[in-house]
Amino acid sequence: MDPFMSKVWKLIDLQLPLVVTDAETYLVREGNLTQEDYEKLKNSTKSIKISYYSGDLNKLKTSLKEALNQLKTIQPKKPFPPEMKARFDAVIKTLSELAETAQATS
Repeated sequence: MDPFMSKVWKLIDLQLPLVVTDAETYLVREGNLTQEDYEKLKNSTKSIKISYYSGDLNKLKTSLKEALNQLKTIQPKKPFPPEMKARFDAVIKTLSELAETAQATS
């Protein structure tokens, strides 16, 4: 598997599920994340998965860039707990790296 697709798979399989679970917990238990921000996260995850499984590389690159832009707009009412912040920042970093790679190969 090429490094780009391997990194996308890591994002889909390992990173995003943890962040979504964190967001569900944080939204439900703490009420510090808006439903709108939670939906941005879920929709971004869904879009990336659909694009990945479609096999359309251009669609995937677009989805990754859109997801990065959406996730950067998420603003919790209080700071994320340390573990969630670390995972969320890792997702943003991975998306940024993938977007840069996608732009370089376009």
